[in-house]
Order: sequence, then C-alpha cells, then structure tokens
Amino acid sequence: MAAGGILMKNTQITKALVTALLVAPALAGIAGAQNSPLKVTASTLLVTQVKTDGKTVEKLTDTANRGVSPGDLLQLQQRVENTSRMPVKQLKLNMAVPAATAFASQQCDVDGVTALFSIDGKAYAAEPLKKFVTVTENGQDVKKEVTVNPSEYTNVRWQLPDLKGGGVVTCFIRATVK
Repeated sequence: MAAGGILMKNTQITKALVTALLVAPALAGIAGAQNSPLKVTASTLLVTQVKTDGKTVEKLTDTANRGVSPGDLLQLQQRVENTSRMPVKQLKLNMAVPAATAFASQQCDVDGVTALFSIDGKAYAAEPLKKFVTVTENGQDVKKEVTVNPSEYTNVRWQLPDLKGGGVVTCFIRATVK
C-alpha cells in the first residue's frame, strides 16, 4: 500500500513538473510587448544518448505529451527571431531555471554574447558566482566567501550584441530533473 501511494505521488509530481515546464516557455513568449519585432519560440526537450552506426549521439525529443523522471536531462531553449529589417540593440534574454530542476549548462549560438547567472533572480554576474556563508571556527562565527555550485543557479541572462534585421538566435540551458 505504501509503495503504491509513493508511486502515485511521484506520478502526480512528474505530471505537475511536465505541465510547469511546458507552460512556462509559452508564457515567456507572451510576456513580450505586443508591438515587439521579436518573435520568441520556447521549447523543452529531453536529452538522451543513443547509438547510431556504432557511435553515441545525442537525441533531442520534445517533452510535449510525455513525462519526465528524476535524473532526466532537459534542454530548455528559446529561439528569438527579429522580424523587422532593423537591428535590435542590447537585447537581454532571461531564462529561469525551473525549481524542480538543477542547472547543468548553457549555450547561445551567437558570437559576442555574455552569459550572466543568478542565485536569486535579482543580481546577475559572470561565472564563477560567489556567496558568503557563516561557519563556526574555534567557537566563533566567521563569514567566508565560497564559490556557488552551478546547480544552485536560479536564472540565466544572455546579453546579446545587436540582432540584425531578420536575424535568429537560439539560447538554451540544460537542467537535470530533481
């Protein structure tokens, strides 16, 4: 009985996670201004390793209408298209790391991009992020600066150079389901 209850609870959590992961990118596209020349397309993909002709290659599968499990690696990506003829200057693209995942890596397919990271969604900085922790040494509380583990990142911001008219850029994070 207890095992069945745990299985049912894990299934409900998995369904809730998939729903959150699928709805969040859609909301990101809606969040832009109505008259913006930018078209944002968001997607969530499952990253798996498969053997093809004796070689191991990555396979990306859309997570729509399928579950994800703890340990799965997801690619959450945003494709941004400038639908105008004029360049868009100083573009900042933000992406939150879903709470049910742990940040693993990021990538953006444009030269000159600056990737910034946050552990609170407010302050951003280049890697490595630092934070202060209080530790007890010889009975005294001492503040020490430590490097933040990337799995603690909550947000990523890409600061893009000019996106020329008609230009397209794709940026993504990879995150592991907790």
